[in-house]
Amino acid sequence: MDFMLLFIDRKEARSGEPAGMAELNRFSDELARQGKLRRAAPLGPEAAGARIRVRGGKAFVIDGPFAESKEVVGGFWIVDVAGRDEAVEIARRAFELGEPRPHARGGVIEVHCARDPEVVADPGKGAPFLLAFQMEPGLTDPDGSKLAEMIAFGETLKQEGKFVETAPLAKDPPPARIQARRGKTVVTDGPFAESKDVVGGYSLVRVASRAEAIALATRYPHAKWGPVEVRELLSL
Repeated sequence: MDFMLLFIDRKEARSGEPAGMAELNRFSDELARQGKLRRAAPLGPEAAGARIRVRGGKAFVIDGPFAESKEVVGGFWIVDVAGRDEAVEIARRAFELGEPRPHARGGVIEVHCARDPEVVADPGKGAPFLLAFQMEPGLTDPDGSKLAEMIAFGETLKQEGKFVETAPLAKDPPPARIQARRGKTVVTDGPFAESKDVVGGYSLVRVASRAEAIALATRYPHAKWGPVEVRELLSL
């Protein structure tokens, strides 16, 4: 099973390189050798990102940083493991690496099941971007038509040579959050009612520029139903 681990920091606590990066890199190398880490990527600064929403056929673009968000995603891992328990344990180990030790941290690692990811050979041309599909309250897809529209658009991107990977993030098994409370690492099962920026799926694409990534996000069907956050990947 594939799981997406989102490395999230609170904005007021974020400064410079994340704590424990050297240890985290050694752990990721270990997971890669075991065949469990399928993909890992740090994200560019939130200030260089954008959120896109299409209403009535008109695209609205908000440049980062996003004042309404208290947290910022700094990177992600995609792991291929036996099940949710193993993914959560990997996230817990990653969270506890480096200094300051967990009792002094304000960050979070979220664990989401990536349902049937579709992956193609990386075209290798252009800059890599993450498109995160945020879910607005009440959004449903009872007949699967929205998912079908997203899949069809993915086929278009493949023909254009821009597609790398995509997947919806499942509600079952439920997501998990790993964080520090009272000096201890705790695991909280979702859904997370306090979070406004719920990510319901993602796509990885390669395009020529930030402007093209934003233009592509306006074409994505999800932009009609909720925001699409565009973030450049520092590596892929």
